[in-house]
Amino acid sequence: MFIKDLARKKHFAKNAFIYKTGMRVQALYALRRGVAKIYDSQQVLQGIIFPGQVFGADELFSELHQYSVQAATDIELCELQNAHFYHLSQITSDFTNFIINILSRSVSEKQQFISVLVNGDGLQKVSNFIKLMIYINEEYGFRHDLLELPLNKKELAQLLGISPSTLSRALDTLESRNKVIVNNKEIIVLEENMDISEC
Repeated sequence: MFIKDLARKKHFAKNAFIYKTGMRVQALYALRRGVAKIYDSQQVLQGIIFPGQVFGADELFSELHQYSVQAATDIELCELQNAHFYHLSQITSDFTNFIINILSRSVSEKQQFISVLVNGDGLQKVSNFIKLMIYINEEYGFRHDLLELPLNKKELAQLLGISPSTLSRALDTLESRNKVIVNNKEIIVLEENMDISEC
């Protein structure tokens, strides 16, 4: 039942909501394909979810969702219903460890993103965000030398807490230093040059 439940796939078209603020918390989700965006109750962009990442774990304590998750592209995800948690914990001794690992990883990834945001320098924020995307893609076994941005520059600047002009200057600087090549919403990572500690 555990494998069957995890394998239950759902598809959402671009711009569709997986759930909205105020809806009942019913499941834990794992993104298989595509990218999703997280908004707070004021519709301010708070983060993005990449393939392989689990989301909804930080809201299991609550009856109602505090955030909204919207498909930034066409997406496919797996859903594990909360109602099955107790039953699964009785069937397999590994289930508790599975949930703990998910929660731990979710907290770690959020902390890494916070670390990107707290740096006051615009160039370093952009650089560290790209490095975080590379790391996440590597961790989940996806291609990391070609990063697809599902956000436009205005959204990405909002997410990083900088102005669109600062974002553009930062990307131009990284290109001039042969760290990346920016092509519309694609970032080609020049891996051999991506040690950005000197940025």
